[in-house]
Amino acid sequence: MITEQKPIFEAKGIHKEFINHSRLQVLANLDFSLSAGETAAITGTSGTGKTTLLHILGALDRPSNGDYLYKGENVFQKSDNELSSFRNREIGFVFQFHHLLPEFNAFENVLLPGLIAGHKKHELDEYALFLLERVGVATRAGHKVGELSGGEQQRIALARALIMKPALLLADEPTGNLDPKTGERVFELIQELNQTLDLTIVMVTHNNDLARQMDRCLTLRDGRLHE
Repeated sequence: MITEQKPIFEAKGIHKEFINHSRLQVLANLDFSLSAGETAAITGTSGTGKTTLLHILGALDRPSNGDYLYKGENVFQKSDNELSSFRNREIGFVFQFHHLLPEFNAFENVLLPGLIAGHKKHELDEYALFLLERVGVATRAGHKVGELSGGEQQRIALARALIMKPALLLADEPTGNLDPKTGERVFELIQELNQTLDLTIVMVTHNNDLARQMDRCLTLRDGRLHE
């Protein structure tokens, strides 16, 4: 759902290379922008740099060169501490593996990013319950991670990603560890969240059928995005 044309982020001339025994260039003069509320899928063969790009968009990794503007602000001019605060406040992450903490129940896992950010539990409870209801697992709130199905775990990971009310959701193969039917339901949920919460979403996926249902479908090849 596109609600306005002003870009929420702009990646300009992004280069990323890794140097070990040799120099490996992953991203080369890459440009990418999305409007607020827009969704995009990024596809491509393994090893082309899709996750690397997602990490740069999420300020988990810095580019070798290039600028990344988020709401008009140059993200990588921030200090590491400022970047950490920015990530927690503005960006939600969902990965192929849910990374939920097994010692906590579903509700507690959803609360964690907010608690880490310094919020009091009572400030978060109502919205956490709202999110669990929104993703369809409110009745599982008191269950430990090991008592949940793979689809339920990924839904809870989605709720956790949204507890800080981010404007941008970055999803790295969110259906890749699920059976096709469950994966499709999780994808439908991601689309619904885009509609109801006006989220901007970037999703990396190998599933071309799902990718084509996003507002934009791009392929990462030779270090650049092709649409």
